[in-house]
Amino acid sequence: MNRKPRTRWTVSTTALLGASIIAASAACSETAVPTAPTAVTRVSSPAVSMSALEQTLVAGFQDENHAYWVYRRVMADFGSVRPFSNIVYAEQQHAESIATLLRARGWTVPPSVWSLDNAPAFESVAAACRGAAQAERDNIALYDELLRQDLPDDVRTVFQNNRAASLNNHLPAFSRCG
Repeated sequence: MNRKPRTRWTVSTTALLGASIIAASAACSETAVPTAPTAVTRVSSPAVSMSALEQTLVAGFQDENHAYWVYRRVMADFGSVRPFSNIVYAEQQHAESIATLLRARGWTVPPSVWSLDNAPAFESVAAACRGAAQAERDNIALYDELLRQDLPDDVRTVFQNNRAASLNNHLPAFSRCG
């Protein structure tokens, strides 16, 4: 398999990934910026640092959880409306596929930094659709960034599958409803 040269993670790349999760949240909200963590965090001893691959997996995991909780928030506010009701569990499956990769490597699956309480709220379903379309574009951009890394085949496959679902299924659905 032809792979791109190995890219070393830097503090700025890691900060970019954490910031992209927060930026995606802000882009989703048209009424208020949610109370969101300022970085992706891991519950562990401060002396333990995450490897670059683990950071990559956690970034993807948190982004998929972000989408899941945003879509759950929309359903809590407006009922089981489409396309949110169709896509919410796909996001849960995407997060679980990344959690499986973490577990397979013996790493702890972190708690989601997102919940119903800090997911952005929208003033209407149309506004939620526009916010969700932007969140899917941000998710695709995040996977584009993550896929530039030298990744194990199983991680690359999961990221490509999650990205394809966002590009080919979720984004068109939210673009139509907005």
